[in-house]
Amino acid sequence: MDGVEKSINKRKLRIKKVIIFIIIMLLTGAVGQRIMVEKETNILVPQGEVFDINNHNMYIHSAGSGRNTVVFVAGSGTPSSFTDFYGIQMKLQPYVRTVSFDNAGFGWSEKTDIPRTIDVLVDELHELLEKSAQSSPYILVGHSLASLEVIRFAQKYPAEVKGIVLLDGGSPEFYANDSEIKSYMLNRFSAGLRVTGIARTIGNLGIKLPLLGENLRYNVLPDDIKKIDIAMYYKYLGNTSNLEYIKNINENAREVMKNGHLYNIPLVAISSDSGEDWEKTQQELLRWSNYSSQETLYNSSHYIHWTNTDYIVEKIKGLIDE
Repeated sequence: MDGVEKSINKRKLRIKKVIIFIIIMLLTGAVGQRIMVEKETNILVPQGEVFDINNHNMYIHSAGSGRNTVVFVAGSGTPSSFTDFYGIQMKLQPYVRTVSFDNAGFGWSEKTDIPRTIDVLVDELHELLEKSAQSSPYILVGHSLASLEVIRFAQKYPAEVKGIVLLDGGSPEFYANDSEIKSYMLNRFSAGLRVTGIARTIGNLGIKLPLLGENLRYNVLPDDIKKIDIAMYYKYLGNTSNLEYIKNINENAREVMKNGHLYNIPLVAISSDSGEDWEKTQQELLRWSNYSSQETLYNSSHYIHWTNTDYIVEKIKGLIDE
């Protein structure tokens, strides 16, 4: 065997060792992830109420009191509405009643096989608000993809809606043509980070990934809420249930577009500075109401209710006072 052949064989052996090492690390991470999810079950005690809605359990968390109710609707894939809206609900508690809730398959809400069409989502929310004895008229606050849910809710139940606030939400026109494949691939990538334990390992090193706003949320929550938040994150990152929402994005947006204008229901769009294309999408939202406004907050992020909490609180208070 000549020197060249020996060198090639040594290189192949090194590559095999690296591959075996990576496989062992991934398997170790996957086993550790499963063990920790089981252990963290003790942390995840519901902080609100659970109701039987459309033949599956749904969770809702309430805070504060008042004549109106602010309803927070989380964006696609957000692990827990309780931790995602915790900061803003606490700041609004002295002024108004607020509620947040988990859609099926997230947080403390049960999975379901019922298709995640826009009318199913809206009707489940409406039933949840009624069963939990919330008082209308509602101010609906939707983050990201939840813009479709809050606009459709206002279309179906206009007498129960006082106003809408969109937190970096896309327009129905945008979501009607958005790539479902892109969202699917991001979900599967995130799932890989979760299942293999990579996301948890990185988190244990003190690095919270920007996926789903975890790098923002975790740093400012109280210590007891942090434990719930990170356990939810490691449980639901890349959640398979979210695929049921993703595959209906285009169809849900077209259903909203088909049902048309909101007329005199005020609509406030608060947007991140995410480039010209996103700015165009935000301007499209102005056409959805006779009383609409839009403002871009610079140096903000997609999870705008964490980078600009106080500003958004004041905007919501403005709708309460109108």
